[in-house]
Amino acid sequence: MKKILLTTILCLFALFAEAQENKFAANRSENAVALITSQMDISDEQAEFLQQTLYNKYTSNAMKIRGKGLSEDEKKAVYRAAAKETRQKLMSKFNREEVQKIIDLERESFKK
Repeated sequence: MKKILLTTILCLFALFAEAQENKFAANRSENAVALITSQMDISDEQAEFLQQTLYNKYTSNAMKIRGKGLSEDEKKAVYRAAAKETRQKLMSKFNREEVQKIIDLERESFKK
């Protein structure tokens, strides 16, 4: 009985921790997209694509870094790889100048 109770508690804790991580990524991507859409003229479809792309980037980074005990250099490598991948995804919907402006505005949104 104790094992079942302990297993259930651990499962609930894991689900709660995952939900918190997703909230962080959702809030961060929403803030970035809000700033980007206020500064750029993009369609709703492009905004949705951007929202999903940034959300995936933030959740992926969190999963690769949290709890792994990585050094600062290893974390930077994860961030660089994610930035490169995100840039390539954005190039499928936006031109080079738009992608650069999106990246600049995304960085600006972190400061707010």
